[in-house]
Amino acid sequence: MVFNSAVLTAAIGLLKIGASPHLNPFVALVFGIGACTAWLGVRGIRKGNEYYHRAIYKKTLLEELLGLNVIVKDYPTATLAIGTTAGQADINAILRDPSAWVAAEIPKRGSITHATIIVLRLLLAANIAGMLVAIYFITSTATYIPWP
Repeated sequence: MVFNSAVLTAAIGLLKIGASPHLNPFVALVFGIGACTAWLGVRGIRKGNEYYHRAIYKKTLLEELLGLNVIVKDYPTATLAIGTTAGQADINAILRDPSAWVAAEIPKRGSITHATIIVLRLLLAANIAGMLVAIYFITSTATYIPWP
């Protein structure tokens, strides 16, 4: 996100300068690079979240096989399982249908990961809009032929 924000800022600055029509193709390219990095960021986050869910499934399966999900004597709400979130504590959902649990709404709405994807999508839209503006400037200056 930081890199993409910097690219977007630089491209907007270059677009604002607009000193030379020969600069506009470069500006469109910079916006295109920003759009690509935002798109790759969203894909990377989604894939990483899927890998994270697969690891949680394996962890939960091992805990179940080792008997770590059993309530500890003298501690009525405690188990030896490692469940850092409410989603990880839902053992039945994870073990009943692992494929559905791994694929279900990745990442979950309201999570920080989901918010990051929203920000990256907004950066993607801003980069695409900037690229379209730069292309518009390219085509409008390309069709304009000054008279001697």
